[in-house]
Amino acid sequence: MEWLEKHSKALIIIFVSILFAYFSQVAVSNWLVQKKIQEDVSVLSQLYTELYRQSFEQMRALSEQLLFHCDDDDIELMSQAGTGNIFIEYVDLHLSDGSSCSIYNKEKAGRALMGYAPENEIVFSEVSLILSESQFEEMRLHSQKGVLRFVFEQPRNFLSNCDKCLYMVTNVNGRDITLYQRNELPYREIFDGDLGNNIGVKLFINEDGVEYLVGDLVNLFSILVILFGALIAVGVELNQSDRKGLTGLLNEAIESNALIPFYQPIVRPVDGGYRIVGAEVLVRWLSNTGEYIPPDTFIPLAEQNGSIDKITDQLVDNVLHHIKTLVLPKYFFVSVNVSPSYLEKNDTATKLLDKMEEHGLDPHLLSLEITERTKFGDLNKAAICIETLTEKGISIKLDDCGTGYGAFSYLHILNIDTIKIDRMFVDGIGLEDFKNTILDSILAFSRESGLHVVAEGIETKVQADYLIHAGVEMLQGSYFGDPVPFDVFKKSLGEDSLDDDFPLTIEPTQP
Repeated sequence: MEWLEKHSKALIIIFVSILFAYFSQVAVSNWLVQKKIQEDVSVLSQLYTELYRQSFEQMRALSEQLLFHCDDDDIELMSQAGTGNIFIEYVDLHLSDGSSCSIYNKEKAGRALMGYAPENEIVFSEVSLILSESQFEEMRLHSQKGVLRFVFEQPRNFLSNCDKCLYMVTNVNGRDITLYQRNELPYREIFDGDLGNNIGVKLFINEDGVEYLVGDLVNLFSILVILFGALIAVGVELNQSDRKGLTGLLNEAIESNALIPFYQPIVRPVDGGYRIVGAEVLVRWLSNTGEYIPPDTFIPLAEQNGSIDKITDQLVDNVLHHIKTLVLPKYFFVSVNVSPSYLEKNDTATKLLDKMEEHGLDPHLLSLEITERTKFGDLNKAAICIETLTEKGISIKLDDCGTGYGAFSYLHILNIDTIKIDRMFVDGIGLEDFKNTILDSILAFSRESGLHVVAEGIETKVQADYLIHAGVEMLQGSYFGDPVPFDVFKKSLGEDSLDDDFPLTIEPTQP
């Protein structure tokens, strides 16, 4: 009894702590799950939205290239489309004469067109999306020649070891679309948000998913409440969590050097043809499955969590390692995208110039393209950095001119020598409703300001001819070549013209 009286307060505190830990487990698990997942869900939703948008663009572009003959050329074009999008599992053609073919067989498509109820078709002009059990299954483009079909591979759950633990419902213009598979277990809603553009997102998780994400942490939290209190528990949770979200996977990719530079040629019109004068470096994430993940799926996350500058440093190192193996002409350059925050750091200029010297390269070989997805925080710091770089010969380009934050004000303050015209101003060239007012204004401004001009996103000869006639000096786009790994790009430079002022004359990839 004396022992009980002596330790009664301690026993009461322990007893109350146990009760608190027990009855707070549900609330704690909900809080931990939401904390864990809220930073990823908007990035994931934007990823899927972007990939489906790319599928629309790919389908329309492919339909314009196909002859609808089911010959070798058609099969090759469909195969390229299938490998160019991680969501496209299968591509086939069903011709109006009853014949068919696919990426695997030019004699006959291996899968019949899926039947569906009218309410399971979402029509966008000549393209329609077919749903099955509220999931995107097929995309079809209907024409007089036949039906072009993409069959989607259902997206893999980012809880890679817990496939049916979580599912997402996106509401697009009042229509619910489900991503990920689910089972019969009860789910509870853990996220409900609006991404804008009439797109809403809800995220649901079952108990297996909660256990996967935070099961150990809830038990740990209960123990720490008894011993130290909720504040310590949260701190330990943040430091000891061994579940990896998108941020963790991206950090692993950086550490393992899995972010690979791809090179897209930049050409100059010369004597009725085109010559490669440079390349833009576009980063690709080489996943564990061997597939390349496009930058739109992870660059926004890197900018959000602060790892973008680390990615930039690693990318520059890899690019310099590549180009030092080449004998390049005098005016050749390689452009690397950099964020405003990168140019605001005090050591950026010194670091880049030291890297160039370490690799024995002339600074003019390197060009920086300022991306405008985020704002400058301190223009004065950026101006000092840019001035130091340009004095040594590094060119500074403004990417996507006219589409981001304060583009023309940057041109007045920063020592930018080149602007890049975004593809949104190029896409309409050659179409009946094309309005060239903004494009002509940008070009007029560049002439008056003595700026060099690169136009990107060029996909047709009509676009290329229009821009050349308008005075654009350099051109970039799939018409001249897609982004490719260094070994492939190196071959495109050739060996017999590296002593010229410009590298090898190239032929466009399309007629």
